[in-house]
Amino acid sequence: MNTAARPAVLLAAAVATHRRERELARLLAALAADGTPFKGGVFVADNASSAATRAVCEASPVPCTWLARPVNNGPGPAWNTAIAKALSNPAVTHVLVLDDDVLPPPGTTAALLAALENSGPAAAAAPLLLDDKEHLWAFPEPRETALRAVIRRAVGADECRRALGGGPHPFCWATGACMLYARRAFETCGFFREDFWMLGEDLEFSMRVAAAAGGVFTADATVPHLPPPPDPGTTRVSHRLKFLALLQNLSYLAFHSPHSAHLRSYLAGNFKRYVRTEGCAAGTLWDGWCAFYEGAVCRQRAGTPAGARLRERAQRRLGRR
Repeated sequence: MNTAARPAVLLAAAVATHRRERELARLLAALAADGTPFKGGVFVADNASSAATRAVCEASPVPCTWLARPVNNGPGPAWNTAIAKALSNPAVTHVLVLDDDVLPPPGTTAALLAALENSGPAAAAAPLLLDDKEHLWAFPEPRETALRAVIRRAVGADECRRALGGGPHPFCWATGACMLYARRAFETCGFFREDFWMLGEDLEFSMRVAAAAGGVFTADATVPHLPPPPDPGTTRVSHRLKFLALLQNLSYLAFHSPHSAHLRSYLAGNFKRYVRTEGCAAGTLWDGWCAFYEGAVCRQRAGTPAGARLRERAQRRLGRR
């Protein structure tokens, strides 16, 4: 029997941000109050970096390193910048990867570390994500088929916990707004892909890690996801462009990722939600079809030139209305 002691946990955090000073300050305060010290550092990768974001990092209650990035090309490249900086310290054992608009309550990191400890070989742990009404905003896809219907019927975290128990439960994929990764997840699987632009690179990476090194979620950790109120001047256009990116990336993953064929059963529901949200105008339907075609048939992600052209056409069409 191997009685060698496990290395002591040395935790770091990697945050992707872009022009969200209020949310970033809120997140950094939450990390300071988490209860598990981030002795490996907190690294904030600032897309299209600004002096205002740098000032938030300099005033952080938890030691924080601001990493300037010249362009905003999505969270994937920003996360990669922050993760690489964290892992440059060979003693770092775990990285908490975060969106700037989550609000982890005290004890979140301890619960995720416990989930990894109790799961055996898993290298990733995810919480349940809540909206501002404390309803489930997003949840991992359980590997056990019978649990998928159970988790979809749950409205809030308490209901989910009663139905599933705390866990940990193996997942196929998970939304990456708040995810704890062991160092070996990156050593085994690499980093986030950088050709998704947004909405999908977190799913793809979690699938890779779950397949190669194991991933679990726990209902004992619940994290509010609280994006800022939408800007009325840009809401219509930005919402459409983000929705098209999601559809294109999901279409790609459903047909061309070796770990995500089960996503095909969810594509119809996402396209139905697109039509219900964006309307049935001919141009709207055409944009949706193009997103599917580019992802499923042409194997193009939203961060490729094909994805950019699709969004440019949609933006011009919306501008003519």
